[in-house]
Amino acid sequence: MSSPKTRTRTAAADVRDQLLVAGRRILERDGETGLTVRAVAAEAGVAPMGVYNHFDGKEGLLDAVVTDGFAEFGRAIAATDDDATARLLASGLGYRAFALANPVLYSLMFSSRCRPDDETAARAFEVLVDIIRYAQVGGLLKPGDAEGLALQVWSCVHGAVALELSGALPPGADATAVYEDVLRLVTAGLGA
Repeated sequence: MSSPKTRTRTAAADVRDQLLVAGRRILERDGETGLTVRAVAAEAGVAPMGVYNHFDGKEGLLDAVVTDGFAEFGRAIAATDDDATARLLASGLGYRAFALANPVLYSLMFSSRCRPDDETAARAFEVLVDIIRYAQVGGLLKPGDAEGLALQVWSCVHGAVALELSGALPPGADATAVYEDVLRLVTAGLGA
């Protein structure tokens, strides 16, 4: 006679994480329209009710995926090089790399369709503000309002990335060269 199989429950935090990973995977693979409660639950291997229990439905899940995106984005643009120029360049390259690796998520992060956690999104911006401050102290960028300068930098690199992701660059344009030129333009324009 065989012994009865003991069922173990997956911890709630693990289910939540599985749903977030599944939601992100579906977003990048199938786009926003592919993100349904049933699809995410199936991908995560949980019952559809799990999406409602952890996120109050599809919209809550989408907001949580975007919030996690901002946390990852903040890590992607963080740079710790001692040289201010290298730090600013590494941050800019990390920005583009994140966007290219996660185009659907990136688009949603900067859309009005989602409501990420304000504090998490603000922390991502603060990473750039700190890099700007470091560049100011290092004499690379002009002194002044670091938040205002960070917003200018963010606007420039976001514009370049958005053009690239939407396919709006002129035919034959080298997207990498254009982006690197934008980084040089920003550095020169905000130079000390």
